[in-house]
Amino acid sequence: MRRLKLITTGLALLAAACSSNRGGESQEASYDVAEAPDVSPTAAPGVAFRYSYLFELQDEAIAVVQEAHASRCESLGINRCRITGLQYSVSQNNAVSASLEVKLEPGIARQFGKAATKDVRDASGRIRKTEFTGEDTEPVTTGATREQTDIQERITALEQQLATTRRDTERAQLQTQLNDLRAQLANTRSVIAEAGERLASTPMTFNYYGRGGISGFRANPISEALRSFVASMVTMITVVLQLLAYLLPWALLLALLVLMFRSRPGRAARAFFAPRGEMETTDE
Repeated sequence: MRRLKLITTGLALLAAACSSNRGGESQEASYDVAEAPDVSPTAAPGVAFRYSYLFELQDEAIAVVQEAHASRCESLGINRCRITGLQYSVSQNNAVSASLEVKLEPGIARQFGKAATKDVRDASGRIRKTEFTGEDTEPVTTGATREQTDIQERITALEQQLATTRRDTERAQLQTQLNDLRAQLANTRSVIAEAGERLASTPMTFNYYGRGGISGFRANPISEALRSFVASMVTMITVVLQLLAYLLPWALLLALLVLMFRSRPGRAARAFFAPRGEMETTDE
């Protein structure tokens, strides 16, 4: 009976551990595919938003997902979505990276980002980072509008004064002031127009990075190790050949000198230049 209780207790503990482990895996999976905060640009009028996403996928899936995102943008029409940049590259280590830049109608930007994220998940990828940055254009446009009104009033006053002035010198001065004010007015209008353009479209950037074929590694470690081995072997052979190239001529010259020294002409030359005492001792 005691053995049965022990077995029952052990099974219960094992089941609890497995349940806890599955719970941890579920939390980790939900973290990997978690949505970014559901913030809509309409909640902040006058703020020009910029969206940025960083995705991680299998290398072979990057081109497919990038094409799906580009096609979705094109299907919306040029007035609602425009592709402003596209890049795809494969490094020497066969690591794939790509990017896509689009400009969207602000009202559909958030939904477009969600759909793009879903495409990545459907391709067994995951989102690594999202970044939404906003620029408050209201202070700029408010200041520029006030300045525009003030400049316009001053232009009107100068134009009235110019119409009643007869002296050429005063008219020239008034005309110069008018030209300066009109240039300032054009500048303030440009500031307001640029702010309006930023509000009229939302830039969105997608960055795609591969996994090198093995999850958890930026590149395939086996191919990296093989590549390093080959590179090291090539370096070793290069060094050996370079040493031979430098040392072999000198070794050949030394061997030639030794052969000449030991040859009959060499012995005769040594005997000819040897001191007399040495020759006599040799003869004896």
